[in-house]
Amino acid sequence: MEMLLNENDLVVGARFENGTIQDYVDDKKTYGLIRLEDTTANWFLFNKDESDDDLQELYKDVLKKEHFIHNDFGEEIVVFNKSGDSYTYEDLVKTIDDYLNDELGTII
Repeated sequence: MEMLLNENDLVVGARFENGTIQDYVDDKKTYGLIRLEDTTANWFLFNKDESDDDLQELYKDVLKKEHFIHNDFGEEIVVFNKSGDSYTYEDLVKTIDDYLNDELGTII
């Protein structure tokens, strides 16, 4: 996994063998994009008690449509707007989780 950095050398995404992941793709910086071959989806991390108002609103909206939530000890990986059939929601969450773990390893 090759980390992508912004002009301040902060990790903002990654490129890997079969796709890419970005932390933010919207103006409010609330959600990201993951692409694995022909499958794409939006994603974000959510914590009921700590997420800001924009994420709280997005979370409420996402719950009304097709989505997948993986709860990881109170912090949720939320995946929505999925298109393509090559990868399941579970595959996407695993890749996001691997990315987040690699990103933390890069910081430490």
